[in-house]
Amino acid sequence: MDLQPLKALVNESNKWIGLLLMAVLVSGVAVSYAGHENRRLHNILQQELDKKNKAQVEWGRLLLQQSTLTAPDRVEKIARNELAMEVPGSDRIQVLAP
Repeated sequence: MDLQPLKALVNESNKWIGLLLMAVLVSGVAVSYAGHENRRLHNILQQELDKKNKAQVEWGRLLLQQSTLTAPDRVEKIARNELAMEVPGSDRIQVLAP
């Protein structure tokens, strides 16, 4: 059996071509993986931004509710009507020195 044709296939230039072909294949897979990872991370980012926006809306609603519940007029009305409280007269106020 003559090994001359096999030796011709494994010469120095074919080694470089094979190495370059492998490099192209590896870089193609790497580009594909990087694109997939980028899309996955972008989806996670969008989900987190949606959560942040919902939390901000809820925070604004809670601030509005707090300001409504702690309005001085409402507190005074509840104190007078439900708790039977009244503003003390000047004769019942005592000022203490520190």
